[in-house]
Amino acid sequence: MPVLLRGHHFLCILTFRGKGYTDAFVDNMSAKVAAIREGQPVQLVQGPDDICNGFTDACREACDHDCNARETAKMDRQAVEAVSALLGRPLETATPLEAAEIAALRVAYRQKTIRAACADCSWKEFCDGIADDGFTGTLL
Repeated sequence: MPVLLRGHHFLCILTFRGKGYTDAFVDNMSAKVAAIREGQPVQLVQGPDDICNGFTDACREACDHDCNARETAKMDRQAVEAVSALLGRPLETATPLEAAEIAALRVAYRQKTIRAACADCSWKEFCDGIADDGFTGTLL
C-alpha cells in the first residue's frame, strides 16, 4: 500500500527532522517517512493525505493554513508540477523513490528550484536552515 502524500507534504519530507505541530502529528509523519525510506511507494494525491488524516483539526488549530483551503491546494499544485518536471515523470502513480531521486530533489530544493510552494509557509526559514546544513539529521 503506497504512502499517500499531497504535493506540499512531499516537499516537507525532504527536510523532516521530527518537528511538527503536535506530538501525534510528528509520530505519524515519522512513521510515513520511515516507510518511504524503507521503499514503500509514494503516490501524490489532491487534498488531505496520510499525513493530514486524523490530524486535520489539530493542524488547523496549530498551523497557519487549512488543509482544505484554496491556498493549500495551490501549494500542492506548485509542488507536484515542480517535482514531476524535475523527475521527468508524474507522481500520481504509486512508485518507490530511488536514492538518486531523493538526492536530485535535495539538490533542487537547496537551489530553490522546486520550492515555489514553500514561499508563504511558516516553516520556510526552518527548512532553509536544514537545506543549508546539507539535510543533516533528516529522517528520509
